Amino acid sequence: MKLKDLSDQLNISLESLQNFIYDFNIDLGFCIDEQFNVTEDFHQFTLKNIDFLKKYAEDRSKEKTIADIAKTINVKEEDVLNFFVSNGIPAEVAQNIKTNLSSYLIHLYIGGEYKFIDEAFPETDNYANKRLVGYTDLYFHLNDMLDPFINKDQSTIWGISKPAGIVLYGPPGSGKIFWARKIAQMIGYDFVHVYKDYLAGNLKTNKNSFTHFLNSKMQHPKTLLFIDSLDELLSKKGEQNFFAENIELINTILRHTQKDIHQELLMVGSAEILNLFNDEVLAPGRFDMQIPIFPPNSDERTQLIIYHLTENLVENSPLLEILKKHNALSKTFWEPIAAEMRLFSNTMIIDFTQSLKKRLYALHRKDETKNIELSDKVLRASFNEAKAKLTAEYLKRCAIFLIEAKQSVGQDFPHRVLELEADLESYQAKKVPINKIGFKQENEEKPNTAESTNENDPLDLMV
Repeated sequence: MKLKDLSDQLNISLESLQNFIYDFNIDLGFCIDEQFNVTEDFHQFTLKNIDFLKKYAEDRSKEKTIADIAKTINVKEEDVLNFFVSNGIPAEVAQNIKTNLSSYLIHLYIGGEYKFIDEAFPETDNYANKRLVGYTDLYFHLNDMLDPFINKDQSTIWGISKPAGIVLYGPPGSGKIFWARKIAQMIGYDFVHVYKDYLAGNLKTNKNSFTHFLNSKMQHPKTLLFIDSLDELLSKKGEQNFFAENIELINTILRHTQKDIHQELLMVGSAEILNLFNDEVLAPGRFDMQIPIFPPNSDERTQLIIYHLTENLVENSPLLEILKKHNALSKTFWEPIAAEMRLFSNTMIIDFTQSLKKRLYALHRKDETKNIELSDKVLRASFNEAKAKLTAEYLKRCAIFLIEAKQSVGQDFPHRVLELEADLESYQAKKVPINKIGFKQENEEKPNTAESTNENDPLDLMV
């Protein structure tokens, strides 16, 4: 039974079931197997709790005011208002807000508990074996977008064709290569990664040219061709930088993305900013599907830290012993530092865990008693090392990504947009007020230099 079959059986929309799994942070492995079949445990849970699922679905399907939300989850309106204010929305705006966010998700954020869900789907104690760390909402979004590949009836019943090409866009280090591989896995295609240096050395028209390469791949059914940094190749400004060979390459890529139901070559490219593409690139029949790849949210950062710390460790690993001693295999231990990693990319989190491993290994070699402390000093040093990549330029990319994501899929990822907006706001430099005619009033305090404006203000955007 697929999730869609279960939704039909329960008379609850597929979208509501998917959102329920994401909102309550249920491990995907509890719900679906590798063949996208619903597990027996999840099936029985839904039958047992169908009344709650119907209430959740009804709430999720409509826009709600603060009063509506407070009534649904039986809390004070002030508590709901504080939730929005704490996420960067001014109180005067929040008081009149209407949102599609689930009331139950907001309840979780402000301390609500749902023990019947926690007991049915306990937090995993082995993050290294998780099939997918977080991003359940993006997984389901992709599953819906890729349905023409998975469901052969889409074309004949609904007239929906397969996308000719896909662009995965997001800030640097957000995991675009990972998701390209995941797409190939979901639709059963072979994954082939085309690097920039390969393209640079294969532009000339001969048997080793990129054209020949594409033609050869089209002879092998079900191939996903992933082109790194596609936005650098097909940008609006490309005409100023490319030679004739590069123009040939561009035309070759666009020509091979034309829809042809007899071919099974899917081209997927990565990009940081959609707006840099030449208009023809995103036209129908070209790269006509764009998927946002968000930086991990706070809970995902917590899970990813544990995942990258424990991945591939043997049972007698000294690192594993240190983590167990400090209860650092629990999300609770990492939540404070993960909360400080606002806008950290997946790459930055890997940098943090690698730095921490190296520091703990150095301490382990020096300390004969093996009594290693996972101290705040060690954690802070690793954090600062990873944060070095959080530059003003990176923050600008995140801000531009947020604008583009809101325009295209804002309704599909309201929770991520909300958190991303709050994270960006936390980095925004405060402007020092300008004194009238240059004189300082007697009751004025000296301005804090850390808040003064400068040319590196991360949100001094060009958009």
